[in-house]
Amino acid sequence: MIQRIQTIYLLLAAVVLVVGCLFEPMGYFMGLTGSMALLALVVVFFYKNRPFQIKMCTVLLAIGVIYYIALAVLHPVLEWYAVMPMLAVFFLFLARKRIVKDEKLVRSLDRIR
Repeated sequence: MIQRIQTIYLLLAAVVLVVGCLFEPMGYFMGLTGSMALLALVVVFFYKNRPFQIKMCTVLLAIGVIYYIALAVLHPVLEWYAVMPMLAVFFLFLARKRIVKDEKLVRSLDRIR
């Protein structure tokens, strides 16, 4: 499980979201950020169910983009902590890409058998 690169990407996304949550002023989206971090950690443990991981990463990507847009609208002058959700979206995108790659590999090996 930990040897998969997408697990590392998901853990990095969770850490980045927690750091962003800790330094966010007045906690506008603290609950949303915390739940996104928790969901990214939960997705790690569904490593045997890759289609579910793909769906959950897509949902997290959508929530992350919406979160970033809402943060940009509420705070036109973005501080350094505003980079954290975008960095998390980047890591989630990389994780989803690697999960899809693994799923394609497994399906191609199933055809050979």
